[in-house]
Amino acid sequence: TGSKQWQEGGKGDLIVTFDGARLGLWSGLYVTVHQEWLYGNDANKVGAGYMTAVNTAMAFPRQGGYEADTSIVITQNFNEQWSLSVGKFNMLDAVAKTPLIGGGGLNTFMNLGLAAPISGVTPPYLVGGSLTLKTAPASFSLLVYDPRNAQNPEVIEHPFSQGTTASLSMTVPVKIAGLEGYQNVRGVYSSQTGVDFSALQQLGLPPAAQGPLGTKQGYWFLAYSFQQYLVQNAANPKEGWGFFGQFTVSDGNPNPVKWSMLAGLGGSSPIPGRSLDLWGIGYFRYTLGQDLVNGLAPLDIDLTANQGVEAYYNLAITPWFRMTANVQYVKPFSPTNQHAVFAGLRTQIKF
Repeated sequence: TGSKQWQEGGKGDLIVTFDGARLGLWSGLYVTVHQEWLYGNDANKVGAGYMTAVNTAMAFPRQGGYEADTSIVITQNFNEQWSLSVGKFNMLDAVAKTPLIGGGGLNTFMNLGLAAPISGVTPPYLVGGSLTLKTAPASFSLLVYDPRNAQNPEVIEHPFSQGTTASLSMTVPVKIAGLEGYQNVRGVYSSQTGVDFSALQQLGLPPAAQGPLGTKQGYWFLAYSFQQYLVQNAANPKEGWGFFGQFTVSDGNPNPVKWSMLAGLGGSSPIPGRSLDLWGIGYFRYTLGQDLVNGLAPLDIDLTANQGVEAYYNLAITPWFRMTANVQYVKPFSPTNQHAVFAGLRTQIKF
């Protein structure tokens, strides 16, 4: 339904890293600045029953109400094991480094459900600090941050004024038949206060019987994810393809997402001579908490799971010039909205 016209837009990213040692300061200090700009239109249907944007790169920072954003992260590497980072983080930069699945919507999957999986506990931009420990059997990361989206100037001016979120994760490298893989577990707890979805049922009562909506403080989130190569280039281990997956669960109130899952195949192209090309196919599903579903039912708002399938092929015309063909089938969480098919073309130029 609606317009079948192409929605055309673009994004510019400028990333600059300052090396403390080369600047005459001290070794291990790095300052990374990421400036991004958006222009044109996008096919993201915000408020149309789609929890996941179909074009992640164009969704941010636009969905926060801005066409540009700046992130600054200061990192100190103490040795090969310990490092500390503080500042304003662009979380798309973090997910873009995930093996096989990639992320951030720039060169692999475009749908937010796969490119930057929704947790309900991590904003797209955050203010906080990360402490990382790398050991032989595993890597550990502790991330402490303000639970609000840092695009809001209030978060920058008064951080942690409405609660604190802590995320602890462990990544274990695993080899199967000589092929690399990764297993990750993550736990999150936040002290932020949100709307108690179980109180939404009173909205279906006569106005005289309605009271102020209740609130609920604190929420938790657990996730397990993995990546495993099925084919890997011995000369260049970063080249290869395999399967990936992620499974999450939360309290479902005040986090609207009760549980989610995604799975798929992807990585470097298996076509001979096309090792720089990328490809992938994946499925995702996000299920809302029962308190939210029951609370909105008296208002004749019937909610189901938001799910979809996406496939892409990223053609490396040159190492710095890429073009991606993409197709998505998306089922919205609102059954009153149509299932939809989105076709996309994406061009990326790196300087």
